[in-house]
Amino acid sequence: MTKRTNINKLLYIVIFFAQISLAQEKAPWADLSLEERQILQQLEPQWENLSAERQQRLRRGANRFQLMQPTERSQARDQQQRFQSLSQQEQQVINQRFQRFNGLSRPDQRRLRNVQRRYQNMSQAQRSRLRKQFEQQLLRQSNSRANQDEATRSAQDQQRIRDVIRQNQDVLRQNRNQTPQVRPQTLQRPNATRPPPPPPR
Repeated sequence: MTKRTNINKLLYIVIFFAQISLAQEKAPWADLSLEERQILQQLEPQWENLSAERQQRLRRGANRFQLMQPTERSQARDQQQRFQSLSQQEQQVINQRFQRFNGLSRPDQRRLRNVQRRYQNMSQAQRSRLRKQFEQQLLRQSNSRANQDEATRSAQDQQRIRDVIRQNQDVLRQNRNQTPQVRPQTLQRPNATRPPPPPPR
């Protein structure tokens, strides 16, 4: 019985890894469904050069697009056009944010989407008030960081001064130890030379 369960487990593992390897293989353009090809038609010339992971993401996006309502589709098209009109640097920033978002856990992604939805439902006055609060918070954080940096620099300067004083004291001690100590009593004053007395007249 245990031998049979081990064989079954091994079979499941083989099937699992086979599915993973299939999922990571590139999909030829001809293997895409008609709907996927219609949605992704702009990418056909470069499709073969895309990584397997990127192809899978695009196919998932195309499948989500098929399930959208007409108004959602038009919004998605508008967003895509706005994205393509951005500069290369702006597109890169958005892609980095998107990758960070994808790196979050599902609950965190849900929380962020809820925050965005609430923000979209706010009035223009509420949005500008929230934006001002956010900017003030950023400014406070920036000032706090600047103060911390200044305090750190001041502490480092004081430490350097203490180090220099300590080094000088060490040098003075070494010099005192090396020079012979002369007692003040043994010191003799040099004879003051007086001018000779004038000759008698």
